[in-house]
Amino acid sequence: MNDEPAQRLSFTSRDDVVSFAHKLLSTLDATSGRDITLVDVDLSPWPLDDVAVIDALTRWIRLPGRRLHLVAARYDVVTRDQPRFAAWRQPFAHAVDSWTPVELDATDLPSVLLLDGSCFELFDRERWHARWTAERRSCILQRERVDALMQRCEGAWPVTMLGL
Repeated sequence: MNDEPAQRLSFTSRDDVVSFAHKLLSTLDATSGRDITLVDVDLSPWPLDDVAVIDALTRWIRLPGRRLHLVAARYDVVTRDQPRFAAWRQPFAHAVDSWTPVELDATDLPSVLLLDGSCFELFDRERWHARWTAERRSCILQRERVDALMQRCEGAWPVTMLGL
């Protein structure tokens, strides 16, 4: 019998994907690494507005040197549908980076959550096919893919709107 934890899990339903994303995000702690990167067209599939997720993010981001990187084509959906998260990021603006790609079609954006040592990708938003892996090689490849994407991004979703 193999006592090692699974290195790869697959999901094929909305409930399973959201439940697992909730589990990953609501159990953040000091061992979760310094950087979390979340990439999605509009961040809507991710349970960012959940109270347990907000609490875990708060505990995690208050630790020294933590950064949350968000990449999305549209942030209006987050502001409208996830108001707790939108409000949460204001006091932590110093540690939350929001980016949007330039010269890239929104449909080309992956839907991926990168944590230290694991990655969770939603392949198909209509059929809710997703995969989580802790395999080092897969995570490095995913990180390189996201890093290349972030090089073609500009700052977005300002915390405050300046006006005259």
